[in-house]
Amino acid sequence: MHEFTLILFLISSFLILQAYLFYPVSVYIISLAKGLSFRREGFEPSVSVIISAYNEEKVIEATIRRILDSDYDMQKFEVVVGSDCSSDRTSEILKRMSSELNNLRFHDFKERRGKASVLNDLVTKASGDILVFSDANTSYAKDAIKKMMSYYADPAIGGVCGRLILIDPLLIHKGNQEKKYWEIENWIKEKEGSLGCLIGANGGIYSIRKENYSPIPSDSPVMDDFFISLKVLEQKKLFVYESEARAVEEVADDFKVEYRRKIRNNAIDLSTIKYIKNLLKPSAGFIAYALWSHKIIRWCSPVMLLLILLTNIILFNTAAFFEYLLYLQIVFYLIAGIGYLLSRMDIKLFPFNLCFYFVLINNALLVGIYRYLTKQQKSHWQSTPR
Repeated sequence: MHEFTLILFLISSFLILQAYLFYPVSVYIISLAKGLSFRREGFEPSVSVIISAYNEEKVIEATIRRILDSDYDMQKFEVVVGSDCSSDRTSEILKRMSSELNNLRFHDFKERRGKASVLNDLVTKASGDILVFSDANTSYAKDAIKKMMSYYADPAIGGVCGRLILIDPLLIHKGNQEKKYWEIENWIKEKEGSLGCLIGANGGIYSIRKENYSPIPSDSPVMDDFFISLKVLEQKKLFVYESEARAVEEVADDFKVEYRRKIRNNAIDLSTIKYIKNLLKPSAGFIAYALWSHKIIRWCSPVMLLLILLTNIILFNTAAFFEYLLYLQIVFYLIAGIGYLLSRMDIKLFPFNLCFYFVLINNALLVGIYRYLTKQQKSHWQSTPR
């Protein structure tokens, strides 16, 4: 009995360490040893910025005007926007703007079908050689698109991801550590990108060659940015990361919003795996290693954490190591609980808030796993703001 429990404990512990420690360290070392150099010139291909919008009346106009303020040749530039049967003023705003702006193409879809179907339709209507995908609430820097486009001088490159920066403009949000988490995530993406194997683009700012676009399945929930970027890698094209191509989004108002977003995203991410299963095989090389380590194991980390706790309890009396480890786990979860209480009182103490955020997100991932297994996640949804 104890032998099986010990094996389960060791496997779960290794997987947690692999996702949160070994993989970041290993990808950093590999990037130092085998990082690629890319040919970059003053290359300006024709560009179509693609935006799927649903009930985005508060942000859509500012987003589009910011994109059209890019320092790019507007003779080679268009913004293609689709409203997925919005029930607010989104379609009205876009219709007015399209009559004023020559570079804006608006398509008003009268049936709610979900983001995947809208993106598929918009891509067929786009005229640019390069597709840039943006969210309706993402604010681009003036030179962001030009910096991404310069990589396409190299024919080996199929996609370029920019850097999404999360900001907290009021500095009052209740313990949301998403910004700190995202900074680490961007660092990992940068190392993967230096190897031409970015695993999952930033949904608010990334681009691909139109010829490498794979239609997104619409019969089940699919994470569009994850699917699109991995399908580029599946076509033996490089996907890189440009940290100087920047865009901004605001963090969520509080941890409850982020919690709901993580639940939804994990259920959809897990549902997407079946469409990119060829990249999970050892024959995919580093891509498979990165995909398992960076994404799939991390999505399943709450299961590993529960197994570590339960097996640790069973093994408690077998060695002093397990006694101390269980005490450490209890202390960690107590700190997370204090972090929750402090967040409710708008008190920010970094160690407490960070532990609470880690537990909160893993709890959300666990609920997301349940949603995936019970097929509760719909293929279209109302996005939660960051």
